[in-house]
Amino acid sequence: MVNAISPQELKLLSAENEKFALLDVRERNEYEQGQIFGATQVPRRLLEFRIAALIPVKSTKVILYDNDNYRSVLAAKTLERNGYTNVYYLAGGLVEWKKTGNAIVTGVHVLSKSFGEIVGEVWDIVPKMTPIEVKKILDSGEDNFIIIDVRPQEEVDKTGSIPGAICISGVELPLRVNDYHKNGKKIITTCAGRTRGYISAVTLQKMNIDNVYDLNNGTKGWKLAGFELQKEIPQGPQPSSESREKADQFAIDFASAQGIKLISTDQLQALRQNANQETLYLLDVRSAGEYEFIGHIPGSISIPGGQAIQNTDDIVAIRNGNIVFVCDNGTRAIITAYWYQQMGFPHVHVLEGGLRSWARDGNFLETGIQDVEPLGFAESAKGVGRVAVNQVKLLIDQQARLTIIDISDSKTFAIGHIPGAQWISRGWLEKQIGEIITNKSSRLIITGNDNDTPILAAVTLREQGYSKLEVLDGGTNAWRKAGYEIANGMEGFKSDDWFIPLTEYGLEQSDQYIKWEEQLAYLPEYMDYFRHKGIVR
Repeated sequence: MVNAISPQELKLLSAENEKFALLDVRERNEYEQGQIFGATQVPRRLLEFRIAALIPVKSTKVILYDNDNYRSVLAAKTLERNGYTNVYYLAGGLVEWKKTGNAIVTGVHVLSKSFGEIVGEVWDIVPKMTPIEVKKILDSGEDNFIIIDVRPQEEVDKTGSIPGAICISGVELPLRVNDYHKNGKKIITTCAGRTRGYISAVTLQKMNIDNVYDLNNGTKGWKLAGFELQKEIPQGPQPSSESREKADQFAIDFASAQGIKLISTDQLQALRQNANQETLYLLDVRSAGEYEFIGHIPGSISIPGGQAIQNTDDIVAIRNGNIVFVCDNGTRAIITAYWYQQMGFPHVHVLEGGLRSWARDGNFLETGIQDVEPLGFAESAKGVGRVAVNQVKLLIDQQARLTIIDISDSKTFAIGHIPGAQWISRGWLEKQIGEIITNKSSRLIITGNDNDTPILAAVTLREQGYSKLEVLDGGTNAWRKAGYEIANGMEGFKSDDWFIPLTEYGLEQSDQYIKWEEQLAYLPEYMDYFRHKGIVR
């Protein structure tokens, strides 16, 4: 039986710093419009895929919520069915939370972004340059400035950046900065908005790099000022040995000065062996390429350092869990760990000597990207029938009586789906299927944009009493590869999961986003957490 927790009890848990996870199981667009501070957003349709990494210990107290209780109760049942023993749903959901006088916050990555405003506005130690000032420098032809976009290269490739900029993402910048500093270059950092630029600029200040500035409001501010972005932005060169050595020495001294806890390989092994009882987030903050091709500790999660600082709510659902950062030698891990400590995470560690120490002590490194099996998938897959694309095509050509259900996200469905397929959001599958299929003996073909989700959906429908169902082998991708017709658009369907990411913002959305960031340091619903932690007064 699924248990309920009241808003008052949840509020008390948060105040007492008890170890628990709060999951918002709505879609990203719903979450962005209003959420409980500190919640990790995991849409119900992705729960089985993400839960093992977010909440690895199944005895952890897990509290789920949505707007009312419909999806959270279903999600709670999924967790309980798969061995989670301490699961609750928030009684009355977000509606009741607000009705009882509790605050909500808007946006995504709220913890990191509100902390970024503390760094940039409350600390007030970041010299800023307006887009107009930077444009004047560019127009003047001055060559003693270097503009560095600190976002991941793939994000910069989507949006473009300031003309003449180079891309050095996140905590890669400290490794390379001395190559510019020794040449007398003034450095201007930028990101899409504010947070990552602030963090990068202050990191360089702490390395005693002077003449560092941040482009106020980043590339969004640049466009709002009426200037164009350059589409192709090169990646900055690899660091010289001298620049890297200076960064390494800084990190060693910085860890000592800041009280960052360095642990040995034996201590990390002990944490890993106890990871089924005590939460462990083992985060590899190198680039994705290093993680995949050079090798990584089995079970570690790849999250480049800059994004780890930006996306705390997406990767660390239990704030009081053990967090261990690793990189090749410890430098990037130490810098990332420092910012986590500043945000109030209490149990932050760094593997001393990094992966070099790990390998030197005879421990195994694995390469590649390991597929993660969704929660309960092996059991779910038993007894689910599959049907090949050529057989489905033949049935359609013969005008056989069947219904194709596509449970992809709506954007994927709109880009391309099997003609005549019915779209249903998996988060609402139990509720919406009855509106489309009233006869439970109807023949159903379940498809999607991967191989696993349709099987999980088929099991759900089987539990609802639908008896004649099969999963399209290989999903819609297999249909596409076979050369069969693909339809597009969302005609006749009302999507509830269409989230617009930052990289796709237009001018009006950018303006709203910047105004949202600018107010974070001045609103109690965002700052109360940091006051409770003693980070701000």
